[in-house]
Amino acid sequence: MNSRLALLAACLASQVSAMAAITAPPGGEIMLGSDSLAEFKVISEGPHVAKAGLIEIRNGPTPRAWRLETLSQPAETWKFQLQMVCKAPAKRGDTLWAHFFIRSSGSLNETGEGHATFVFESADVEHVKSIDLTVSAGDAWREFYFPFTCRTTLAVGDALINLRAGFRPQTIEIGGVEVLNYGPGKSLDSLPRTRVDYPGRAADAPWRNAAAARIEKIRKGDFTVKVVDATGRPVPDAKVELDLHRHAFGFGSAIDSSILLAKGQDADRYREVIDRSFSRVVYENELKWQAWEPADKKRRERSIESFDWFEQRGIKMRGHVLLWPSWQYLPESMRRAKNDPSALRRDSSERIREMMTLTHGRFHDWDVINEPYAHHDLMTVLGDSVMVDWFKQARAIDPDVVLFLNDYAGLAAGGMNTRHKDHFEKTVRFLKEQGAPIGGVGLQCHFGWSVTPPELALKELDRWGALGLEVQLTEFDIDSSDELLQADYTRDLLTLAFSHSSVTAVMTWGFWEGRHWRPDAALFRRDWSLKPNGKAWMDLTTRDWWTHASGVTRADGRFTARGFFGDYDIKVTSGGRIQTIRVHLAGSQADATVALN
Repeated sequence: MNSRLALLAACLASQVSAMAAITAPPGGEIMLGSDSLAEFKVISEGPHVAKAGLIEIRNGPTPRAWRLETLSQPAETWKFQLQMVCKAPAKRGDTLWAHFFIRSSGSLNETGEGHATFVFESADVEHVKSIDLTVSAGDAWREFYFPFTCRTTLAVGDALINLRAGFRPQTIEIGGVEVLNYGPGKSLDSLPRTRVDYPGRAADAPWRNAAAARIEKIRKGDFTVKVVDATGRPVPDAKVELDLHRHAFGFGSAIDSSILLAKGQDADRYREVIDRSFSRVVYENELKWQAWEPADKKRRERSIESFDWFEQRGIKMRGHVLLWPSWQYLPESMRRAKNDPSALRRDSSERIREMMTLTHGRFHDWDVINEPYAHHDLMTVLGDSVMVDWFKQARAIDPDVVLFLNDYAGLAAGGMNTRHKDHFEKTVRFLKEQGAPIGGVGLQCHFGWSVTPPELALKELDRWGALGLEVQLTEFDIDSSDELLQADYTRDLLTLAFSHSSVTAVMTWGFWEGRHWRPDAALFRRDWSLKPNGKAWMDLTTRDWWTHASGVTRADGRFTARGFFGDYDIKVTSGGRIQTIRVHLAGSQADATVALN
């Protein structure tokens, strides 16, 4: 077994430990039918990809189970799954409890572990997920049980239970599936839970010292401040205070200008947190073509006004996204033209021209294309070479902005979706070979209950860094009600990213529960109290990785200190004179001169 697969197996195996079957806590309403296993239907791409059937179990924790054989990995995990419609309603805020058993039975993959993903979601087009959890097991039965909160109100027939098995070749058996609803008054902590863990989580894990050494080497430098008088002569014994104001590294968040520029206490707090805590921002939705297309003058003016707000504070901006190339995420005008290649080519080029002209010289980077593996309708019509054209068109208008390809599966979910990752890398290499001015790779990093252990995450970062481009973790969040898991993994993934020489930014996909696409993943609660994962983020980015230095100048007027790269406030005091300047200190820009007037 190679080291990557062994580490992945250890991660997933460590999520649970075998134990005696647990009895469902009393008081819950049964969500499934009387013969729940038989009511599952099989969804797959065909017998060449997967096989499924109900089998009898002897001497096991459940009398029957589904045997799921994955013969070749489908394009997505949901393309081989069991699915059932729930027989009872659930309301938003209800506490639910899921329970099932799984084992691997003659797995064909190299780890010997079988994997499955349990999903509870709405049956509508939004597919709102209340839990999305990947688990694993060897050849012995393992029992899993998790409480979770229903995220949307669901009538009878509106909720789906999915058991996904579209991973690398494997054979697994799943049985004893039950879901109970305890209503809105039941605390999650009052119900039994299978505790999720991951290798490398311990405070003394060996990878930490190596990461700290890399951070010291690549994220810090020796700075020299020279103090002179009005005639340019050195000033000795001047007091110098050096304070980091904003990181050079992109510690950032997705934002919404509608609240950024609003009035009220929440808006005030929203602005305060951004200004204090982030060095970069990304527009979550408002610059996407589908949102930008309606000619809403006020909304567009608001977005442009927010550009000024960030520029005034020295916060770099990230554009998302020029083209999300599927009919689902394109405006109606493009969907109407889907049989007219010339119109599609013309209008996509005009979209790039408009947005790049609007943000010329103002944005630090742009996602040119989003998720080409799953969303490729425009390329199906126009050919893959059109992606090269889009990058070149963007570069022709703004020669300085960094242009990205953004996709998921590059780091999240244990790196198990190898087909998706391989396509992602192949697309990046194709763009480079064809002369596209691609400057960066965006790894989305949406995690659920299953996280990628640090040593494996580091190997994945090495893979993307080997492409010779900037790497950003562009949409980081952990959608789980396990707040300790959220906090520990936020600490660990930030540490790994900051320690890797190819990584230039980590962007959390929102920070406040009151304006977050996955409220459980937020750093701040609705009342603005800081969650444990928020504390982990703030402790690292504004305390542990922060610089304040002070001292006096030598006879030659120089003061030297070591600190993290970024924008600094330098305050010099001498003979009753005080002078304060703000300078950028990083790499070759490691010196500053302060002239006392």
